Amino acid sequence: MQIESADERLLRIVSSVFDNYLNENEAENSMSLQERDAIDEALFQVANKQTISNEVVMEETKKRYPKYFKDDN
Repeated sequence: MQIESADERLLRIVSSVFDNYLNENEAENSMSLQERDAIDEALFQVANKQTISNEVVMEETKKRYPKYFKDDN
């Protein structure tokens, strides 16, 4: 009865809550346990400053695979 007497705004809010709930469950269920563990490990490494800067990674990559990078000179 309350849904039948609800205004449009309330129905949109309820619909949005259900949509968000379903989307969150789909996203959680689509990720494997191994993927979740890898993300948790990465977040742990970031929190503990166990990362390498993009500049260092690019420098090492250019040294290792120079044929894939244009000569900057």
